[in-house]
Amino acid sequence: MILANVSLALAGCDDNSTNADGQHLQYETASRSTSPEKDDDAEQETSRKDSSPREETTSKPVPPNVVMDEEEESQASQLGDENSSASKSDQTCGTQSAQTAFQDSVSQVAPWYTIGWELIDSSGYDPCASLSWETLMIEGGTSSSPYHIMLFNHGEYLGTATAEPYGFAPTVERVNDSEIAVTYHWPRKGESNANRSGTTNAGFRWDESEQKVIMSGDVPPTR
Repeated sequence: MILANVSLALAGCDDNSTNADGQHLQYETASRSTSPEKDDDAEQETSRKDSSPREETTSKPVPPNVVMDEEEESQASQLGDENSSASKSDQTCGTQSAQTAFQDSVSQVAPWYTIGWELIDSSGYDPCASLSWETLMIEGGTSSSPYHIMLFNHGEYLGTATAEPYGFAPTVERVNDSEIAVTYHWPRKGESNANRSGTTNAGFRWDESEQKVIMSGDVPPTR
């Protein structure tokens, strides 16, 4: 009887030992299986960060002195009334002639590679207008050579209308005292320079409150 009880006790110990070992192994396995999941999550997170689209910067067709029309509202809301004190509404006419205005300002226009600029049309210059212009062509150029448009406010040079010059002489017309309309000309695919039929329209307006030129429309396509 005593031997039977001892046998049962030993059997019970063996069962408990087996269960304990089994539980220990089970927990250890779960603990180990958790680590790779964390590593996988970290790798996936890193992958998501690496694969996220990077912000691309694109060059704008306007120089710093000109603001695109769609940017005007956002900039105006940020500036508020800050520029209201800088208004030039009471400014009178400038004193420079068209030729003098060109000579005093052309050095601020970047050369076309190593080629400078010559004045080909000063009819749009008005020292009394809020916005006036002069048209430039590279020195010794032809009809398809690069052209720039210089802008003036009451005879004061503002800069060029666009950051880059464009081929073929633009057609510039006055809309009112503070606004001009520009038609750019360019050849479509298969056309010769003489038979160019492509046109692109842009507008430039002097904003008195922002003291900037606001551009609308577009520039010619680049090849």
